[in-house]
Amino acid sequence: MSVGGAGIPRLQELIYVETAARAVAEGSTFEQTRVAIVRRAARHALEQDTAGAYDEAKWQAREADPREHVHNTVDVLKELMRLGWIERRILPSTRASAMAHSSVTFSMTPEGHEWTELIKRSESEGFNALAGALIQAHPQFDGYLRLVGARPDSQDDQFTIPLLRSERTAGEEYRQDDSYLDAFVMNVAAAVREGGLGWSAPEQVIDTELRTYVSQALSRAAARSVPGQQMGATRARSELGMPHTVAQPSAAQRRRRLATLCEEAAVRLAFGAAGCRLDYISHEVLRRWTRFLGLANFSYYAPGPSALRLWATSTVTGSGPATGFRRATTPEDHRTAMDAVPRIWKAERGAAGQEMYRPVWRIRAAVCWERRISDSVFDAALASAARGEMPGLGFRVHLDAASYGRTPGSARPLVLPMGSGRCRVYHVMRINEENSLEGMDA
Repeated sequence: MSVGGAGIPRLQELIYVETAARAVAEGSTFEQTRVAIVRRAARHALEQDTAGAYDEAKWQAREADPREHVHNTVDVLKELMRLGWIERRILPSTRASAMAHSSVTFSMTPEGHEWTELIKRSESEGFNALAGALIQAHPQFDGYLRLVGARPDSQDDQFTIPLLRSERTAGEEYRQDDSYLDAFVMNVAAAVREGGLGWSAPEQVIDTELRTYVSQALSRAAARSVPGQQMGATRARSELGMPHTVAQPSAAQRRRRLATLCEEAAVRLAFGAAGCRLDYISHEVLRRWTRFLGLANFSYYAPGPSALRLWATSTVTGSGPATGFRRATTPEDHRTAMDAVPRIWKAERGAAGQEMYRPVWRIRAAVCWERRISDSVFDAALASAARGEMPGLGFRVHLDAASYGRTPGSARPLVLPMGSGRCRVYHVMRINEENSLEGMDA
């Protein structure tokens, strides 16, 4: 597998870089490094689990199977080679070939040793150094930061990609797939005409780019369902004693797939039009990196027309070892976040009747977008206010663990430590006048 190129690696979690670097520094083999990454992934899944869905047996099985997480291991080792932190050597190209590399070890460079020791001493300094190295190694990362407003010379402090969501029953408004695509194209073109997105493109380009991307993706999907392949699937199902028919996607499933393709096309169009060509997966990786590093945030649910909104939560100067960071994490940022809550709370209640509680994730999205802060800053500020540590706010925060509808996949409930290593999950909140006797639910 090649270790060249400057494209965005498929590293969903930057914590794997630390895990792999430590393993290499200790002389671990490829297989031992893979196991270390699986264990870190399992710990991460447990830390992120707020619904009791963590399956220990599943992770134990993945650890025992040498074919599991091979691509994650290869990707992180490949990135360490690109950064110059371990010496280059051949990596397995498939899960099957991983067995032949199981006993291979890797040599760490002096720069790699230096970074590994740094992150052992200080996690924050270590990840700052990693961010600088990634910016230097990947021009697309630098371009992404510039577009969302994190660079001193950024032209805007946000980047918006218009989408199209229907609150109606699937199929009620758009009875044909073509009508949804038509509406999506018109919606994007109208949003671009209105301006304020952080990018622009001619209407003909919008029309052509969006329709071409979607049609090509649908054609590829259709090619995977040619009669010969369907016959092969039918034969395999017959040998297993299963029904001969191959299930076809429902109309609702097709429409969801079409909506996903339209979003992918719009992301590709927007970044390309702004001078930073990114495929959809690379953009997803970068928005996860920047949220984890405290550099930028994103939301599908900020107030306003349906859109994916991305915005800077920091200012980043330089690259490589000379990279500097100024994040919006001060006590003043916490205070300004809470100062926005009453007005946003009232607007949210007015939009959804007179419910006593509102979802935390929805208030968070609105405040973070307005104040250009990260989710973690809002959560810390909200917890502080709920504990009564922000005098003079004029209101008190009451948190509750009760569920309130479905939390979107890109949003999380509020998770607060309760002592003794335990955490409590809060889904909803309300605000009370300062003279109310009600406070945080214990």
